[in-house]
Amino acid sequence: MNNDYIKGFCGIPENVNVYDAQISANKQMALSRLEVANVTTDETNELVKDYIATFCRIRMVTEPSATFINSETARMKDIIVLLTYGRAKQ
Repeated sequence: MNNDYIKGFCGIPENVNVYDAQISANKQMALSRLEVANVTTDETNELVKDYIATFCRIRMVTEPSATFINSETARMKDIIVLLTYGRAKQ
């Protein structure tokens, strides 16, 4: 799967390629974390995409504030819980 969804989430235009290697490396780290958490790594799952994109955004921001890191980390934890236990049908 391509990384366009990550670029969009991070606010990077699709035609900008200078960050591609960094995005790919961060994506692999995020997928490894999902494997360790024993949840799906299927990128067709929107929650998996959200987790990967959030992880990449944290890693791409230079000098992030503590508040930013804490809120993004909380978001990733919530996503892992949803991937582990599911979410209510609406």
